[in-house]
Amino acid sequence: MNDFSKVRDFIDLIAEEDINLCGIEVRHGHDIVLRHFMGYADAEKQVKLSDNNIYWLYSCTKVITCLAAMRLVEEGRLGLEDTLDKYLPEFASMKVKTADGIADAKNKIRIIDLFTMSAGFTYDLYTPELNEVCANKNASTREVVSALSRSVLEFEPGTNYNYSLCHDILAAVIEVVTGMRFSDYLDEIMFTPLGIKNMGFHPSDKEMKRMAVQYDYDNIFRKATPRAPFNKYRLTGNYDSGGAGLYSNLSDYSKIIDAVANGGVAENGYRLLKGETVAMLGVNRLKTEAQFRSFVKSPRWYGYGYGLCGRVMMDPLASLSRSSKGEFGWDGACCSYALIDPAEKLSVFLTTHLCADYIYERVHPYVRNLIYEAIGK
Repeated sequence: MNDFSKVRDFIDLIAEEDINLCGIEVRHGHDIVLRHFMGYADAEKQVKLSDNNIYWLYSCTKVITCLAAMRLVEEGRLGLEDTLDKYLPEFASMKVKTADGIADAKNKIRIIDLFTMSAGFTYDLYTPELNEVCANKNASTREVVSALSRSVLEFEPGTNYNYSLCHDILAAVIEVVTGMRFSDYLDEIMFTPLGIKNMGFHPSDKEMKRMAVQYDYDNIFRKATPRAPFNKYRLTGNYDSGGAGLYSNLSDYSKIIDAVANGGVAENGYRLLKGETVAMLGVNRLKTEAQFRSFVKSPRWYGYGYGLCGRVMMDPLASLSRSSKGEFGWDGACCSYALIDPAEKLSVFLTTHLCADYIYERVHPYVRNLIYEAIGK
């Protein structure tokens, strides 16, 4: 029997001392080997955290978007080497920054450039182009993304890495390919078949009452301060942000990544992805030195590359990690953390609602290694 007591003890310790809310679910070969909550959904009101609570996933949304897009790739409806303008014609002629000013981009943006953050966009939510389109509070995903075509790229597509709104654009591509709103497509191919009832882009007033309080955290003085409950990446009331817009509870998100960790097949037998598609997700896609230097700006990414679904473990020794080569996943702005390891049929989802840099740098890697120790790796 695997012993996860060290993981529970550590979660309890950090929840008591630093992080006032933390939940974690670990699945191994579909078995839930650990589900643990510690702390408060609302510390001021002393409301205990439970699986009834939901969280803004922020960039853990990107994992869901990439899985949805890869479903279209395996069906032959979307090509990784296709140019973006095949689906969104307004992106046909882009401008790019150069040493001499602004020029016409020489390279076309490809779909794979969106997956790998190599298209040249930024994460600036307040550009004149976005401000203009978002003045319409009901602007659609397609309308908002279209405004990004008027952006000036930071570099020639495919030549560098820059964390950006690429996955928001990928959601718009999915809408064009499927003829469906992004949220409806997710519901059809993912949420309904997997029995997911606590995930979406636009929570109701009733659901907002279940939303765990968000906190800003002072790493030096170890103090958490409540912050506004809204998600700034929800740019309009009709915008389905493929990069950071979803909310979920712990167990529903875990169902999805568990399916991927088990060759694309969920516990209930539903096949979300083919095994060969899952194998594609654990491969680094960064090719140039510039891409690696732009990505690996933090010790937490030592040993990692970047692939079709976030980080990809290339060299466990470089990051002092116990995880397998090919382990992949991502995290979110309030420090949620997703790990998928098909070699071990292991999935991990950790939730907090706390903005604290040290969680990324210290807590995530430490919890990761404790979990691998618990399964005997």
